Amino acid sequence: MNRMEQDLKKALTMLSASWNMQTDRDDKATNFIYQMNSLDACLQEIKRRGVDQAYALHRWYNYMTSVRCEYIFCEYGAVHDRDIYNHDVDIYINRVPFDVKLTVYPSKLSGRPYDLSTRAGKNDMIQWYYANQSQQGRKQLLNRLYVVCDAGTMEKNLAMKSDFDKMRERIAAYMQDVKTQGLNEVKIENKLLKSDVILLN
Repeated sequence: MNRMEQDLKKALTMLSASWNMQTDRDDKATNFIYQMNSLDACLQEIKRRGVDQAYALHRWYNYMTSVRCEYIFCEYGAVHDRDIYNHDVDIYINRVPFDVKLTVYPSKLSGRPYDLSTRAGKNDMIQWYYANQSQQGRKQLLNRLYVVCDAGTMEKNLAMKSDFDKMRERIAAYMQDVKTQGLNEVKIENKLLKSDVILLN
């Protein structure tokens, strides 16, 4: 486990699963988290600026676990985009660009309508994700990989975002599957996209 993964595990012990609803004002006040490359640096900057530690640390944890997730794909053959601030592309698999989303199982799907052990179930959930994506800004039809934490509770889902052993296990299996089966394609609004669901449970 590298230093950042250790920091994220430590940060998890300082977080509550519930946190204030995100606001533009609070986000602007805590945007420094994107430049913080260690937990100590983040905590020092939080103290220096006098912002809400719970809010800032939660944002940092969510951001950095997502970045670690992207780089775990790279451990198994993906290539990271050179521009770490590219909002549309995080990694390339077989030269195909992907946006990676480390997320939790949607509460709106608590009835478990899709069987994620099947290709059809995963494709149905992908269709749901694209139909229900954030409407802020332009609606994006990008190749996307959904790494979905499904641990049952908010607390366990938060912890699963930094379960890097499980993340490596599932991503390694996915990348091996790509070698034999190729990349999955889904038709979204008459556009053929490469997309998949990788379940952490």
